[in-house]
Amino acid sequence: MTTEKWTYSDMLAKLPAESRYEIRNYNLIDMPSPTEKHQELQFKLTLLLGNHIVANKLGKFYQAPFDVILDEGNTVQPDLLFVSNENKEIIKERGVFGAPDLMIEIVSKGSIIRDYVEKKEDYEKFGIKEYWIIDPQNKFIQIFSLESNKYKPYSSADGEESLSVKSIVLTGFELQWSDLFE
Repeated sequence: MTTEKWTYSDMLAKLPAESRYEIRNYNLIDMPSPTEKHQELQFKLTLLLGNHIVANKLGKFYQAPFDVILDEGNTVQPDLLFVSNENKEIIKERGVFGAPDLMIEIVSKGSIIRDYVEKKEDYEKFGIKEYWIIDPQNKFIQIFSLESNKYKPYSSADGEESLSVKSIVLTGFELQWSDLFE
């Protein structure tokens, strides 16, 4: 992070177009490249979720790097995101300007606090209806649903007691724990 106050407009003007940066509360955050395991999980999720979204004509689905501009001082590049047909007006060429319906983060060693605490708080604050955390280290999937402007645990899978998760936002979608971790 730097001490300079950054905005999305600053990012566009001062950084290369294909940069991997996020802004949280006007602070610039450098995003390292994902690991092989991270990429593998992102690919699996893209296939599973993407096929469901396309087959059911639910909306648009994107993967990082793709900017989500929550406001001028808060820009993120979630690993995966979904915007429903009802919300599609927030999609522009440079990114999504507003709150997508669903955001997914795949946790890496360097992003534990960012994904479990900071992004959860931010996504809740900006009204993202559903937030998924995929934790490859612990082989854990957690889905939070926004209820009365607060995230509540909705569904989780750890491969032992729970073997699948369900989405509220993606009607009819169920993800098997073994689809990601076996």
